[in-house]
Amino acid sequence: MSASLEWSDESEAQLVAAGWYKGRQNTQRVAGWRKILESPDGFQMSLAAERVLEEFGGLRVDCQGPGLECARGGFDLDPELVSGEEDRFDYFRDQVGGDLFPLGEAFNGQAFLAIDGSGRVYLLGDRVQLLGDNIYCALDSILMGRLPKELAEA
Repeated sequence: MSASLEWSDESEAQLVAAGWYKGRQNTQRVAGWRKILESPDGFQMSLAAERVLEEFGGLRVDCQGPGLECARGGFDLDPELVSGEEDRFDYFRDQVGGDLFPLGEAFNGQAFLAIDGSGRVYLLGDRVQLLGDNIYCALDSILMGRLPKELAEA
């Protein structure tokens, strides 16, 4: 596992195949997402969300099969996929201790991906679970099949 990025070589290979590269910055697309998703009563893009979306926004990785602790999954890092789900994100705000910004979907749309202001990444469905302390750990967890942590465990 790359110590600086906190993910496995296998995860990195899948991300590279999807179009990721070190130093990637997709600032124009992030500006568009900000314009679409931000509103006084809706989402507010944090610096952590902006940085993650600049580096990973627009990437889609399809992955399935057995993993280390659960089935491997894929993701689609497009925050527009979460449009209309502001109430769900707002509902989990108190549980995570702050605002959440959408990153996209995971596991073929079965859950949403969200990030808090400090960069922790969550899986949102009927409950909220911590996927990783940063985007690198979170993506590796999905691709390698690691179980997310219940917030009481985190």
